Amino acid sequence: MQKTEIIYTNFNKFSDHLAQLGEAGVGNSIFSLGSESRYQLQYIPFEHVNRDACLVVIGITPGMNQLRLAYEAAKVGLNANWGNEKTLKYIKQQGAFGGSAMRPNLLKMLRHFDFERLLGIGDVTSLWGSNSHLLQTTSVVPHAAFKAGKMFAGSFDEVMRSRLLRECFEESFLPTLAELPPDAMYVGLGPCPLDALKWCADRGLIKRSQLLGAFCHPSSSGGSMTRYFLREVAKSDLKPKDPVRSRCDWLDEAYRMMSLNISQRLLA
Repeated sequence: MQKTEIIYTNFNKFSDHLAQLGEAGVGNSIFSLGSESRYQLQYIPFEHVNRDACLVVIGITPGMNQLRLAYEAAKVGLNANWGNEKTLKYIKQQGAFGGSAMRPNLLKMLRHFDFERLLGIGDVTSLWGSNSHLLQTTSVVPHAAFKAGKMFAGSFDEVMRSRLLRECFEESFLPTLAELPPDAMYVGLGPCPLDALKWCADRGLIKRSQLLGAFCHPSSSGGSMTRYFLREVAKSDLKPKDPVRSRCDWLDEAYRMMSLNISQRLLA
């Protein structure tokens, strides 16, 4: 199958190094996918696509925790000779939005908006276990993007201005959309993924009705953002210098949009 061969090209290229190095390979130049001015890309083995996914969750780019978890999971699967399919699926389960804060915050938001009911499952935790076939995770820049040595956290406009990041978006993110069901639901994690999804909808790559909206980004660097987004604290509760104060309008609109779209689907 030509499509499968294309998808696994990078994994086959880097598998020997992943099997040998695992987590120790994070940051190693051998996994570089290129650089441009202040931007760099590092390979992450997130090629697995759940072609029957009901829910697609999209971040900006994989972070350091995801890199470490993915590389170590790759080492496990490769050394156990599981084969590409099983190994890449395992890597996604272990690494996608992994970490001590990111996945718990994401699960918290999924529960808050009744995604168990929406997906017909008992607990959203199972999306990384027994119901992993229902979830597709990816990022606007699917490989780990860095800017001046730090994880990229910029806007979608910045992605499109950078040749390196734009090519990763166009060559690694966009082709995935064609492999997913035409009724899959999409959720972006923050402004950049939401803008990317709107861009895709404007060009007919997904339908507007598939776009549920956005959560706030669930990383620990967001501070009190998840708590504010979920209405656990009010703006008046935030400290005067809390950077979340400047994001309240966007967070309020994202919450309203998500609540409305989920309610309409549950009542349909």
